[in-house]
Amino acid sequence: MEKNTQNRLNNTISILGDLVAFSVLGGESNLSIAEYISTTLQNNNIDYHQVFNSSEDKVSIHCRIGPEVDGGIILSGHMDVVPTKGQQWSKPDFKLTQEDHKLYARGTSDMKGFLACCLAMVPHLKESKLKKPIYLAFSYDEEVGCLASEQLVSSIKSAYKEQPSFAVIGEPSLMQTVNGEKGAAFFKTTVYSSAAHSSEVRKSISAIEEATYLIQWLLGKMDDFIEQQDFDNRFDPPYSTIHVGTINGGSAVNIIADQCEFAWDVRNIPSDCIQEILDCFERFCEKKTAEKQEKVPNFKIKTSKQFSIVPSLDTSENSEIVRMVNSFNGNESTSAVSFASEAGFFSKAGFETVVCGPGSMDQGHRADEFIETNELKKCLSFLERLSDWAKTGNEANMNYEKI
Repeated sequence: MEKNTQNRLNNTISILGDLVAFSVLGGESNLSIAEYISTTLQNNNIDYHQVFNSSEDKVSIHCRIGPEVDGGIILSGHMDVVPTKGQQWSKPDFKLTQEDHKLYARGTSDMKGFLACCLAMVPHLKESKLKKPIYLAFSYDEEVGCLASEQLVSSIKSAYKEQPSFAVIGEPSLMQTVNGEKGAAFFKTTVYSSAAHSSEVRKSISAIEEATYLIQWLLGKMDDFIEQQDFDNRFDPPYSTIHVGTINGGSAVNIIADQCEFAWDVRNIPSDCIQEILDCFERFCEKKTAEKQEKVPNFKIKTSKQFSIVPSLDTSENSEIVRMVNSFNGNESTSAVSFASEAGFFSKAGFETVVCGPGSMDQGHRADEFIETNELKKCLSFLERLSDWAKTGNEANMNYEKI
């Protein structure tokens, strides 16, 4: 390995060690890790934008490296991680441990490995005479519903005179080009009725019983997707799914429940619309409510979104971003994944978007999460080739051997 390449890898590992030490979970303040990233940009004389939440205890960061011209590319990732509580770790969870060619700690794969590669490349990008700009965009609270995504994308679109054309979301994909993702939405439905003695079960209405009818409707809706066989075989399973994760209601076995709450999610293939699924469910609930209020006037059903709907991703295989990323990585195909990420928000905003990052989701969210050093090498090579593209401002240099 060339000396410069080895030095860049060593620097990446050092930065990764710093990043994983920030045990910022989704939903928590991320100001500590954001300050570290901001300092890195300041040390390289790069202006950046901060996008705070309403209470100013969380912040996204984005910046431009290169000229104020259209057609640049955004490299995006999130700063938060999932909890380690309850998992059996044999390594420290928030301290980088290197064994052979593996680097262990929470967030190494998902997705601080990508962030570390981007930050390690900052001096090189800053020194390069780029003809196309490269943007860095780092968010908070991705792991609890992509809460910062819309605001971050909106800020990027309004902060610069020029407009980027492309976005690469560095979720772990083993550096493969992912052009399809399911969308996701999370809901809470609460049924309200009136308490009564259980001997009057047919005189009153049990909120628990009515909740089970609603759940059966939701599961039946998923069965409809299967029976219609309108499959998208890029995904596993190849249809939209509906899942009920929790249910809670009632106060005693001999009291008819006056309240029952259940949480559910939808993960849709791109051809299905989550809002249409929700609207159809709401119509069923309205019909139920009208029927039950004849017996219990205060009966009602309320469904609320837990977060904004996370859009699906469906970027054409013939798009320029797919051809670019495939070329830079020596890939010959694309793939799709059933999890959701911030990619759909960037695509919805008009940027040609793919997911491509180091590490594997097979290691993410698990005990002893790790990333292999070779994945970091591949990501750094990808970013070097991306910078070559940005220096030429065209596709002339897009024929690379497979890494």
